Amino acid sequence: MQKQQVLAAIEQAVEQHQIFGDLLTTQEKQYLLDRGVVRSVMPGVVLCRQFQRDSRVYILVVGEVEVTSGSDAGKTHITTLKQGEIFGEIAALFGMPRVCDVTVSRPSVILEIPSEVLEKIIDSRIELRDAVIQRFKHRVTETALRGVALFRYLPDESMRTLIEHSTLVGVPPGSILVQEGERGDAFYVVVYGNLRVSHQVQGKHINLALLRPGDYFGEWSLLTGAPRTATISALSQAELVCIERSAFLDMLRENPAIRDRIDLEAHNRHDKLTAMDQLNPEHRSHQSLDRIVDIIKKNHDN
Repeated sequence: MQKQQVLAAIEQAVEQHQIFGDLLTTQEKQYLLDRGVVRSVMPGVVLCRQFQRDSRVYILVVGEVEVTSGSDAGKTHITTLKQGEIFGEIAALFGMPRVCDVTVSRPSVILEIPSEVLEKIIDSRIELRDAVIQRFKHRVTETALRGVALFRYLPDESMRTLIEHSTLVGVPPGSILVQEGERGDAFYVVVYGNLRVSHQVQGKHINLALLRPGDYFGEWSLLTGAPRTATISALSQAELVCIERSAFLDMLRENPAIRDRIDLEAHNRHDKLTAMDQLNPEHRSHQSLDRIVDIIKKNHDN
């Protein structure tokens, strides 16, 4: 591909971008193009790895990449990006881990832009930053929800409604998101980070589970109106999608198949808690916090 063709394709990608094309000035667009590096990449190359921190932004000049979420054993196809798409800007601008894997699926040419180049432009104008934040929220929320098997095939209209009535919540280690016994007013999906589920039995706090990206919680209280049955606390820095109670219940009413599956899962979880309450804590086999922390450390090392 000749240099002039590459430059023309890059300019077209920026012009057609949902945010950059409308809001960047001619000088700002040229600033982006002048400071990028053109690369040829072959199928199989992973440009972005889920949960890793990376500061690079990409424009797909020619070719195709596949966006997926999850491990190899349970990988979920999110979308396919083609010529003119820009990706990687969310993690680069907001300092958070990548929300998906991006793998080259056809021979491609990309423009790689350092995050500081994009930051310099965006930080100078409030309206541009607001537009990027809105795009950030929409993309992260949809990716997180599509990564949950229950919502993978949720109709687009229902998905848009959930996104409109959701917020992204960032929490530091040690924060308590849900307190056992309190009234439930939201449903949560873990975007990244690790959280502990604990339950009080006869005055003792029992560690029940470790929640990872793609896990969800809070459904029992919303479905039944009963108080929260467990405490959820952050073991590491975490980011979650928080969906309002009314929007979550409306989605279930409009999608009976999802309602039935989530209702079954909620009752299975509740039955396990009920059975635990009936056991003698002295003879109960439970996972200690130290073991949970060990699991997190091993996952981080790998």
